[in-house]
Parts: sequence; C-alpha cells; structure tokens
Amino acid sequence: MSDILRIEHVPLTAADMALLRRCSRGKTLAAIAGLVMFLLLVATVLVIALLAWSEWRSLGGGDGVMVLLVGIGAGVGAIFFGRRLLRLPRAWGSVGRALKGRAPKQIVSGHLTGFGPGQRPGLSYVFGGQRVDVAVPFWNEVTSDTRSGARPVGAVALTDLPVRLHVLPLQPDAPGLLLGVDYPMSGQAVTSLEAISDADRDQVRGEELAVRKFFLWSALAMLAVSLFVPPLILLAALLALMGWVLGMRSPRLKRARYKHGVRGVVEEVVTYRLHMPNSPTVSLAHNYRVGGVMYRIDHLGPVATPGQRVEFEYVDAGPLGQRGLFFRIEDQPAMTL
Repeated sequence: MSDILRIEHVPLTAADMALLRRCSRGKTLAAIAGLVMFLLLVATVLVIALLAWSEWRSLGGGDGVMVLLVGIGAGVGAIFFGRRLLRLPRAWGSVGRALKGRAPKQIVSGHLTGFGPGQRPGLSYVFGGQRVDVAVPFWNEVTSDTRSGARPVGAVALTDLPVRLHVLPLQPDAPGLLLGVDYPMSGQAVTSLEAISDADRDQVRGEELAVRKFFLWSALAMLAVSLFVPPLILLAALLALMGWVLGMRSPRLKRARYKHGVRGVVEEVVTYRLHMPNSPTVSLAHNYRVGGVMYRIDHLGPVATPGQRVEFEYVDAGPLGQRGLFFRIEDQPAMTL
C-alpha cells in the first residue's frame, strides 16, 4: 500500500467558512479578558517592585520570600498573557483572509493506518510512515494559537482505508485547522432539517423537570437526615439550588426554530475530559464524526464505537451553541442527554 500523501489546494466552501465563523465567535471578548488579566498582573508586579524598593529594610526573611514568590508568579503570568496577546494580530489576520476567500485549504489524501491524540492539543492522523497533526474546531484556540487548547483523553477511528483530510493552514509553524474528513462511507450519511414541534419542546421540558425533581427529592432526603446530622443542611440547600438551576428552561431551545437530524456510521470518536470550575467534578465530552462532520453529543450510557450506526437530533441556537435532543445507537434504546 502506498504511503505517498497527495495534497491539493482548493478554495474554501460555504460550509467551511460557516464552521470557521463559529470557531471565531467571541474572539473580541477573549482578547479583552486576556488584556485585563495582563494589565492586572503587570500592575501587581509594579506594586510589588515598588514595595520591595521602599520597604526592603522592614521586610523580614519570611515576608521577603513571600513577596518575591508572589512577584515571580505574577511576572510569569504576565509573560504568558503577553505572548498570547502578541499572537492575536497574526492569528486574526489569518482567519480574516480565509473568510474573505484569500486562503485556500489543503486536501490531504492517503491510506489511513493510525489515529489518536496528537503530541500537542489536537489529533494525529498516520499514513504509513507519515504523520499529519491537526487542530480541532472548538477544542483548539483558532483565533490565537492552534497549538494551544484541550488534548483529548481518547481518540479512535476506522483505519486501513483511504481518507481525505480538509485542512486550513492558519500559521506556518502550527497545525492546520481540521475542517472535515472524507471517509468511504461519509456519503451514505443522511441529514435532515425540520421545524421543532411542540412534542420536541415537551420532551425536553419533561427531561428538565425530571432532573429538577431528582435534585429536589435528594435535597428533601438530606434535609431529613440533617435533623440528626445538622451540617448536612448545607448539602440540602446546595442540592435544591442545583435542581432549580438545572431544571430551568433551556435558552437554546427557546431561540432555536429548527432541529437537525443525522443518521449514519460513526467514523471517529474523540473524547475530552471537562473539569467543572471550582469543583472536583469531571465529565466526559464525546465527539462523533458522522458523514465527515464532527458533532459533540453529551449523553449518558455506553459510547458508540467506530463502525456502529447512530442516529441523533440537535438544535443550533447560534451563539448559545448546540443542544442534543436524543442519541441512539442502532438496535439500542435512546439515551438520556
């Protein structure tokens, strides 16, 4: 089997540009947040330097070491955010040229022999003795540096078959952005677009209320136990608050008017680990490539494997993101989302 890679340069399609626009949403807010953090850290370094200069005689051994460590930490943070800010103009320029049709994408064709997480955040496709590292939309930082982002904890795919990678090079020294992958069975996937029905809204609302009831009943149980173990009343209050928040109506479903349906063979499964802020809780985010397109579907139950047929529906609420309606593996019941 030939290991030679064939590379073609072709213009971006409308679907490619739509994906790139979605990846670059919120770049201004992210830049402002980075600038604020940089200025705060620089101000911290300056204040510590001024304090050390004016009060250096009164600083004892322990206090002096603490001030020095805080200053070093703030300085390292300022350098980190400063380097990120310096990369923004170049990255934004690359994205802007691509959206104006001035930057072609590469179609890399070959016989896929291996697949997995990349050495950097992203994915790695192996064609015999050659490796192609790519950045993943929404998981790598497209508008700053595609070498940064989240690294998957697991990645499996169908191999030993011909594939075509659609890659958009954004920076010469960084992995290109993976826009799509053509597998031999990609053309067999079926997609649909339908208006959201009242039954869909009722189904989602029922799931939200079921979650609320679960947490409220758990809160009542903790409240009863707190009669004997008083500190558990705090846990009861937390469970009640979580039930109220998680049981609220989904803003995504409020804004969405249409639902998307997808049915086909799973070509890739990429899993990321998500850490909840200020919490030890960890969850897994499953991404399935079906029909050459990657979809993120958060669900409970078993994970589909490459080669299995799946069917799912989701709504797209623009800036609010996507929300799954249901997910089902062939010959298995629908899973809870």
